[in-house]
Amino acid sequence: MDAQLGNVTPTQSVTQNYFAVGGLPFQLRRPRAWIAARAVVAAWLVTLGSILVSRGYEWGALIYLAAALHLALGYRLLKASRAAQC
Repeated sequence: MDAQLGNVTPTQSVTQNYFAVGGLPFQLRRPRAWIAARAVVAAWLVTLGSILVSRGYEWGALIYLAAALHLALGYRLLKASRAAQC
């Protein structure tokens, strides 16, 4: 990075890179395994949230948001891995 020569490259944070590419570099090496892991975690979170809500803990519904986030990030990883194959 030499500013005098004009070779200034912008650096991206890990979160910007994560959302731009669809996953961290180690997740892109084995996307099927990570997608499956995210699906299992999402299923567990939905089960846990359902148990908590059924027992009267209304804040357990917030766990559904975490499950939705896992599913959404898994879908982004799927799209990124398919785009890399083409």
